[in-house]
Amino acid sequence: MDLINLMVKHKVFGEGIIISHENSYITVKFQQGEKKFIFPNVFDGYLTTENNIIAEKIKQELENIKLAEKEEKERQAKLLQQTQSITIDKHSKVKTKVFPRANIAFKCNFCDGGNSDEQIGFHGVCSDDVIYNNIEIEKRTWCSSDGSACRQYLEGGKTRSELEDICNNGGFVCYESQMLRDWRALAGIVQTGEKKNQPMKLNQVQNNSLCVLTTRDPNSNERERYIFGVFLVDETYEGDNRDEGYVTTKSKFRIKLSPKEAHKMLFWNYHANNNQPEVAVWSSGLHRYFGDEQAIQILQDIKKIKHGTKDQELANEFLVYFAKINNIDLSNIPEKNGALHRNDK
Repeated sequence: MDLINLMVKHKVFGEGIIISHENSYITVKFQQGEKKFIFPNVFDGYLTTENNIIAEKIKQELENIKLAEKEEKERQAKLLQQTQSITIDKHSKVKTKVFPRANIAFKCNFCDGGNSDEQIGFHGVCSDDVIYNNIEIEKRTWCSSDGSACRQYLEGGKTRSELEDICNNGGFVCYESQMLRDWRALAGIVQTGEKKNQPMKLNQVQNNSLCVLTTRDPNSNERERYIFGVFLVDETYEGDNRDEGYVTTKSKFRIKLSPKEAHKMLFWNYHANNNQPEVAVWSSGLHRYFGDEQAIQILQDIKKIKHGTKDQELANEFLVYFAKINNIDLSNIPEKNGALHRNDK
């Protein structure tokens, strides 16, 4: 429909005129300047027009979108239910032990949802400032995508309460928003190249591997990447051509770090790249594997950091248990030799 020069009224910005309509976006010129919105979503409670013919067409288009969204939500709910009901199935779902067991670290976008003195966040929808940073400043792949609920919110297509309802009622906002709620980390979807949109697999991590969750603060560099949570893997799914791989846990061996504690646990103190071991760079992919020596070093430092806290006993038990089940000699662990240590030599 032709929307150019259509007079509209916004409940915040007042009267304006549509000056551009490209794909799913319209630009409206108001007295205080131009604003860009998702079309037709913005007409669902934000913009109105007195042109009855256009208004009726927009209303019909919104109803079609809501119907499609309802069908998609039902489909996603069914997929989530299927994922949550996955149990050990030796014939199909459990990864075979073709590869030697490795531990795994995940690169996570910064999320301050549920931020408190006890955790960085990763337990709810990000604040407005972090949503803006992840989309407009750092241009995070999922945050900036067309399917991102946070992007729709930032552009006026959703309210804050609608966004939080999605997260709180079992819908999908992002991996990070539910990471410390569900203690689940997923391999991700290929974003570029020949395999774009294909699910990634996890073919080395196994039960009793250590999963390490890492992030970095906005406006920081890769050398400042830190660990904000760890858990003992007790369920893994390698992934296939339809579904990405994941690791999760229901065990008691899961520890989240407070903001103060986490910033002491710099990931690159422990890890180094094979090709350029002195350079702290993650490059592509959401996960990478590492050995038991680095896993023990991480758990040893968490034990030290948690001394005198309510997690002291758990941190000590976690270290001892991980070493025992994986036949690791705690008396023979070398000093940390990650990229940050090699850089100092």
